[in-house]
Amino acid sequence: MDKSKTAFIDIDSQFDFMNPEGRLYVPDSINIIDNLKRLINIARKENIKILGSVDAHKTDDPEMNTVGGPFPLHCIKGEKGQKKIPETKPLNPIYVENREYTEDELEKVINHKGEIYFEKQSYTVFENPNAEKIFKNYENFIVFGVATDYCVKSAVIGLLDMKKNVYVIEDAIKPVTEAGGKEAIEQMKKKGAKFIKTQDALKLLK
Repeated sequence: MDKSKTAFIDIDSQFDFMNPEGRLYVPDSINIIDNLKRLINIARKENIKILGSVDAHKTDDPEMNTVGGPFPLHCIKGEKGQKKIPETKPLNPIYVENREYTEDELEKVINHKGEIYFEKQSYTVFENPNAEKIFKNYENFIVFGVATDYCVKSAVIGLLDMKKNVYVIEDAIKPVTEAGGKEAIEQMKKKGAKFIKTQDALKLLK
């Protein structure tokens, strides 16, 4: 696998999703944190690009139950719940706002040597108009994070629609519901995603 054409994608590993005290904790996700840390460390050691998504909400975003949406307040920009967990905290990140970037702005993102995280206000990273423009520079994607049946599935399906090679780390994802997770995995597999374990990620890069 060509490392220069490979990216790890860290989906929403934020306090409100990953910590039991978080506002929208994904059940059992605390038990994948060690694997998330291992994957981030593999990417750093092997000099693989780390991309990712982060929820970056305002209190009146449409999906919030304060304005009639389905979810409680979570990942409010600037608050503790929106922060990355320590195990996946980036070293030199750039956070890409959810708006159309100019060519000059986009070029700065593309040339950024550190991690690139796309801010979003819904479950799909592709809501951010800059994500696909960055993703097109890579061919192989190794995906992990939460939640299997929402943000992970959306990212994986979107990448597969771009005709990319997608590997999902099955012991580094967790669903909101068990049934939803099983259905999402079947959908991703049917679309062409390959499922591997954390211990296999390093072998894949050789």
